[in-house]
Amino acid sequence: MRLAVWTTFLAFMCYLAMDAVSGRRNKNVPKSLSPMPKLITQHGYPAETHTVTTEDGYILTMHRIPYSPKSNSTDTKRPVVFLQHGLISSSVDWVIMGPDKSLAYLLADGGYDVWMGNSRGNMYSTKHNKLSAMLPIFWSFSWHEMGVYDLPAEIDYILTNTGQNDLSYVGHSMGTTMFFALMSVKPDYNAKIRHMVALAPVAFLRNTKSPFASITKLLPSGVLFDFVSNWPFFPNKKLSNGLLGTFCKIGTITQSMCTNTLFQIGGFNTNQLNQTMLPTILHYFPAGSSIKAWKHYGQLINSGSFRQYDHGLVNLYKYGNLYPPDYNLDNINSSVSLVVGANDWLATPEDATQLQLQLPFAVYHEVGLPEFNHFDFLWAIDVKTLVNDKVLSLLKAN
Repeated sequence: MRLAVWTTFLAFMCYLAMDAVSGRRNKNVPKSLSPMPKLITQHGYPAETHTVTTEDGYILTMHRIPYSPKSNSTDTKRPVVFLQHGLISSSVDWVIMGPDKSLAYLLADGGYDVWMGNSRGNMYSTKHNKLSAMLPIFWSFSWHEMGVYDLPAEIDYILTNTGQNDLSYVGHSMGTTMFFALMSVKPDYNAKIRHMVALAPVAFLRNTKSPFASITKLLPSGVLFDFVSNWPFFPNKKLSNGLLGTFCKIGTITQSMCTNTLFQIGGFNTNQLNQTMLPTILHYFPAGSSIKAWKHYGQLINSGSFRQYDHGLVNLYKYGNLYPPDYNLDNINSSVSLVVGANDWLATPEDATQLQLQLPFAVYHEVGLPEFNHFDFLWAIDVKTLVNDKVLSLLKAN
């Protein structure tokens, strides 16, 4: 385990070195990538781009598939579903595997109006109404802010523009953490959720086996580190992501290192990794976030609790206590389906079980493949039959 931690740490440092060579400037989308709407329209589906500004000034981009070309009419008022990606990911996650497999297309085919969020700090959401992404203060946020500021702005915008009273929510990894944070801190939003499907749910991390998560134990804590670490985390850059795509092509001597790094993050499952698609995936992933968001997960590992960000001595000013408060999961009265991978090293079945016990209206589901890991929820060869068909059935049942 210690060797795996240091291997992942070295891979992380190599990525940062490539990022430094490509320049610190954080541009929205590298020119070598197809724009998100084009990824959708090339398959004959309509695509829209929307922007919304959060209460604290971050300008977020959302992508939408309003209907499927397989539908009989575009005029029907369709139920809305919102998809929220995980850490260092983007809305591309939901379409990258194409119409036959990716969840966004399957939901559109199933009659849904599909909206996809992009959390602050990823390659589609690096703007602010006052701050430049070149400034450290821009990056002073965790997934807590993504939950309590980004999600309300997006949910309210969607409901206003569709005329609906509620929507269904599907999150992967950090997309589930954001949801649990929001509903705990702002419980009024439970009324706006018809049903929530949590893919690889993350709240408790007592049993995580992922070196990617465990590296956070090496990071110092305190106000000083928080100040100097306000920088992007795995930003999407033309050079660094392009090199990843090149290194991970089938037949290269570095290809096995790429796959092993992914497996050390999320769990091993060689049979479900589409290695032909991997270079394309790595042009869009990682998509960027903040170091503080990653560190917040490390705090969950160390504390064993699902709680707000630990600012050190500043806690006394911010929370009125030496320690940050736990999120009150009793406030979550939305119905929740927890969909768990048996071989997920990040969001382990043990931690998902603990979460289920603390959520008032949660049902536990395990994917029917013992080797199923964290990234298989997005990129598995059989993701349609193993996961996405189940997601559609859960949404229709609720």
